Amino acid sequence: MLHEIQPRSPEETRNRILAATREIFAKKGGRGTTTREIAELAGVNEATLFRHFGNKDAIIDAVAERYCATEQLQELAASLSGDLEADLHRLASALVERMEQVQDLIIMSLVEQETDSAVGAAAWRAPGAIRQIVGDYMAKRVGSGDLQGDPLLLARFFMGMIFAHVIGRKKFPEMEYSTQAIIDFQINVFLNGVRKKN
Repeated sequence: MLHEIQPRSPEETRNRILAATREIFAKKGGRGTTTREIAELAGVNEATLFRHFGNKDAIIDAVAERYCATEQLQELAASLSGDLEADLHRLASALVERMEQVQDLIIMSLVEQETDSAVGAAAWRAPGAIRQIVGDYMAKRVGSGDLQGDPLLLARFFMGMIFAHVIGRKKFPEMEYSTQAIIDFQINVFLNGVRKKN
């Protein structure tokens, strides 16, 4: 007796396509990722893939948005307490967790930005949105007088410290500090600098 295969919901189909794209993109980059291979891994035909997303760049853009979790970070930013140091700890912890989960995509996106401008641009839209969320938070704190400087530059510097920790951790194994100790240090540097006080 043959069992009838249950059709997938559109959301399940989209999720399978995004998961397949992430897996292939992380190994082969944008140029090496083909819609045919995505469709095969996702268990759909190419027509389904194009019906859901339109083209390969749109799929890669959707992968970056899905796995960078901009919505979750937006929700976190809206729920911050107002205590500057505590807020920065929550933001930093969320960014570390997110960057660790998408480290494969980050590394490939760094390669892509030099070799394929369309794919590279798609892969960097979601991180740009995250920088805007952090920048908006910094703008509020500049407006309240807690911080000074260009909010987007502050966001870039803050995220850059976290990025360097996540991406560089394997390359600098002698740095045997816990992630929490690194975050504490980074926030202290961000708020107070490193010059010895007299």
